[in-house]
Amino acid sequence: MASLDELRGEFDRWAREGRGAGMEEGHRAVTNFIIERMELASDSRVLDLGCGTGWATRLLADRVPAGMAVGLDVSEEMIRHARDHAGDQPNVSFRVLRENRFPFHDGVFTHALSIESLYYHPDLGVTFRELHRVLARGGRAFLMVNFFKENPYVHHWAELLEVPVQLLGGEDYCGLAREAGFPECEHETIPDPTPVPADYRGRHYGTAERMRAARAIGSLVVVCRK
Repeated sequence: MASLDELRGEFDRWAREGRGAGMEEGHRAVTNFIIERMELASDSRVLDLGCGTGWATRLLADRVPAGMAVGLDVSEEMIRHARDHAGDQPNVSFRVLRENRFPFHDGVFTHALSIESLYYHPDLGVTFRELHRVLARGGRAFLMVNFFKENPYVHHWAELLEVPVQLLGGEDYCGLAREAGFPECEHETIPDPTPVPADYRGRHYGTAERMRAARAIGSLVVVCRK
């Protein structure tokens, strides 16, 4: 698997090429559904793991005016962009992940969100242990990926990406969560209602028909409770 430095270099390049902005367009519909499911209180404290340019972090901050939303990403360029676009939201902040250990105290967050990030992580065992550590008792993590075993229309992405990725399924992720100490874990797929252009011809799906089939299966969402 790629090291943190290799991932940082890859996603710094994505940020310079402006590819971070497209993540919101491609994932906003399912993310909105997940945020509704999170049952956030006004004073919730939320970690956005793999936040990229911070679009989801800002959505979370709007929901927790008396709490906080913190975005964490390995890419310094993504975090720079996120900070530049944070506006005047006083309860949002961003941190760079420089080592495997998350830069937070134990039990500081009530919720965690991760959108399309997990399969890049070089050591998912460490990731789940760190999520468990930084969540408070009863805290929940909502983890979404579009590259997963149960969706055959995306398996070829591993050949398209410049860094190694891990193709896992829902039970694989829940197994890692339980090994990390989460007593509860469940998973489901959520269809993506984002419209598919009739003339789509892209490398990620090939044809509009394949893109529609992939989105009908949707996103894998793993929910862990501490």
